[in-house]
Amino acid sequence: MSRSKRSSPTTNSAPGAAEARTAANEAALYAEALAASVAAAPTGVVISDPNQPDCPIVFANPAFHRITGYPPEEVIGRNCRFLQGSGTDPAAVQGIREALAAGGAVDVRLVNYRRDGRRFVNELHISPVRDAAGRLVYFMGIQHDVTERVKAEDAARRARRAAEKASAEKSDFLAFVSHEVRTPLNGVLGTLSLLLDTPLDAEQRAYAETARRSAETLHWTVNELLDLSRIEAGRLELEDIAFDPGEPVREVIAAQAAVAADKGLRLTATLDPALPARVMGDPRRLRQVVMNLVDNAIRFTAAGAVEVTAAVEGERIVFEVRDTGSGIPPGLRRRLFRRFQQADAGTARRHGGSGLGLMICRRLVGLMGGQIGVESEPGEGSVFRFDLPLRPAEGSAEAPRAPVVEPARRPAGEAPFARLLLAEDSEASQLVGAAMLRKAGYEVDLVRDGEGAVEAASGGSYDAVLMDVRMPGLDGYEATRRIRALPGHAGRVRILALTASAMPGDVQRCLAAGMDAHLAKPVDRAGLLGAVAALLASVPARPRAPAPIAEPGPAHVVLVRETLEELRAAVGPGRLPDLVGVFAAETLARIGRLNEDPSLPAVEAEAHALQSAAGTFGAAALREAGTALERAAAAGSAGEVAAIVGSLPRLVDRTLHALSRAASVAAGGG
Repeated sequence: MSRSKRSSPTTNSAPGAAEARTAANEAALYAEALAASVAAAPTGVVISDPNQPDCPIVFANPAFHRITGYPPEEVIGRNCRFLQGSGTDPAAVQGIREALAAGGAVDVRLVNYRRDGRRFVNELHISPVRDAAGRLVYFMGIQHDVTERVKAEDAARRARRAAEKASAEKSDFLAFVSHEVRTPLNGVLGTLSLLLDTPLDAEQRAYAETARRSAETLHWTVNELLDLSRIEAGRLELEDIAFDPGEPVREVIAAQAAVAADKGLRLTATLDPALPARVMGDPRRLRQVVMNLVDNAIRFTAAGAVEVTAAVEGERIVFEVRDTGSGIPPGLRRRLFRRFQQADAGTARRHGGSGLGLMICRRLVGLMGGQIGVESEPGEGSVFRFDLPLRPAEGSAEAPRAPVVEPARRPAGEAPFARLLLAEDSEASQLVGAAMLRKAGYEVDLVRDGEGAVEAASGGSYDAVLMDVRMPGLDGYEATRRIRALPGHAGRVRILALTASAMPGDVQRCLAAGMDAHLAKPVDRAGLLGAVAALLASVPARPRAPAPIAEPGPAHVVLVRETLEELRAAVGPGRLPDLVGVFAAETLARIGRLNEDPSLPAVEAEAHALQSAAGTFGAAALREAGTALERAAAAGSAGEVAAIVGSLPRLVDRTLHALSRAASVAAGGG
C-alpha cells in the first residue's frame, strides 16, 4: 500500500511532468532554431551586456566575424568601439553613447574598420533587451555592410551634379547661340528684305530670293534646335490662354498658300462647325505643330492637294494633315518621330529640313496632353493625325495679340506718324531696323547703349522705344528700369524688347523690368511693323503742349552720328560736307525768319521744317527743339514760343559745329 501510496503521487504527477518535459524540449528546439537562424543570418548580430563594466560583447554571430574580419577570441569581452577609427564620425559615436546611456534604441550609419584596416560603412541598429520585470539585460546590435550601396549613392549624386552642371552649361550655350546666331540672322534677313524692295533685274532677284530662302531655312533650324533643347531640359513652358482653335489653322493656310501655289498644289482647310468658339491651351505651339506638318506635306507632295482638318471627337479635338504625296515606307514610319530621321540620305538634299520637326511635334503634342501618329502607304499619300484635350474656355477673355499690320506712310508735310527711339548696339540691326521703320513712315533716332537710351528718352519726345536687351555697359533691363523712374510721359513711354534672347523666361524678365512687349530676333518687316503698330495702338493721346527745352548735354545728344553715317552712305562719298553746308545755310535763314516774323502760324511752319531737316542730319537736340516749338505755336503759347526761339541760336551754333566736324571726319574716312 505504501508502495502504492508512494507510487500514487508519481502516478498523479506524471502528466504534469510530461508537459514540463515537452515545454522544455520545445524551448530547447526554439533556442536551437534561433541560434541557427542568427548564425545563418547574412547581417552581423552582436549582444553586449550593459550590466558588466564597459558593456562588453558577449555574443557575435559568424556574419559579424565575416564582415569585420575579427575572430571570436578578439571580439568577445571587448566594447564595440574597437571597430572605430579616424574616419568615424564623432557625432555618430556620440549619438550611440547617448542612446545606450538612456537605455534606448538607435539607428545610425557610420564608418567602421575591418581587422585588416579597410573601411566599411556600417548601417547599425541597436535595440535594448529587457526581462519580464522590465530590467535592461542586453543590447542587441544588428549590422549591415552598406559600403557598396553608399558608393552607388555617391556615384548617383555625382552623376546628378554632373548632369545639373551640364544642363546649366547647355542653357548658357543655348543663350549664347540664341543671341549670337539670331542677331546676325536678323541683319541678313532684314537686309535681304530691303534689297528685294529695290529695283532688281531677274538674275539679281533670283540670287536675292535664294539667299533669303537659305537664311529662312537657317532661322528655322536654329529655332528647332533651341526648341528641342528647351524640351529636353524641361524648360519649355506652355501658355494656357483662351483662343479660337481654328485660328492657328487659318494662319498656317495663309502663310503656306503661296508656297503651295508655286508647286501647283491645292491647300485647303476644313473646320468642324462643332468646334468651340474658344478653348484653353497654347495657340502658338499648336500653330507650330500644324505649320510643321503642313510644311512637310507640301515639300513631299509633287502634285495634288494638302488638306488640314480640325474636328471634335468626344472630349478631344483631332487635327489631320492629309496629302497626296509619295507616302512613307513601313520601315521609316517606325522611326519617323525620332530626331534627325528622314526617308534616306538624299531626303534633306532634295526636300530640305533638319529631321527635327516631327520629333518636336511629337514632344509638343505630348506636352499639350495629346498623341500624334501617321497613316501612310508608299504611293498613296500620308495622313498625320494628332489630338488634344478639348477644354472649352467659358467666360474667359481672349488674350490680346499684336496685329501684323504696316503703318500707312504719311503724306508729305503732315505731322510725323510716330517718333521712335531704337537702342541697338549691332550696326547691322541698327541700319536694317531704322530703314524698315523709316520706309513705313516713322521717325527714328538711334543710340548704341543703355546710357544713351535713358538720356534720349528723358526728353519725353518719343512715342515708343525699341530696346535691345544685351548692350555694352548699361543693358536693356536696367535702362528700362531707369526710364520707368523718369517723371511724366518720359517714364510712361511704351518700350518694346527687340532682342535675340529667346530662352525660357526672357519674356517674363523683360516684362518684369518694365517693358511692354517682347519681339524676338530675327524679325521680318511685317513682324517688326506689326509689333510697333500694336505697341503704338495702346499709347494714350498726349497733349501738344511743349516740354521746356533744356540745354543739350553731351555731344552725342546734340548729334546722332549713326543717322549721319546712314546719310553719308546714302548720298555717296564726298557729298556729305556739301549737304551739311546747305543745311547750315537753310537753318541760319530759318532762325532769321523766326526773329523777323513771330506770328504763330509762321513760327509753326518754320518749326516743322526745322525739326524735319534736323532729323535728316541726326541733329537730335535741334529736332527736339523744333518739335517743341511747333507744338507751342500750335497751342498758341506765345510765351513758350518766345523762350524756345531765344534758346535756338546757341543750340544751332553747337549743332552746326558738331555737324561740320563729323562731316569732315566722315569725308576723310571715306
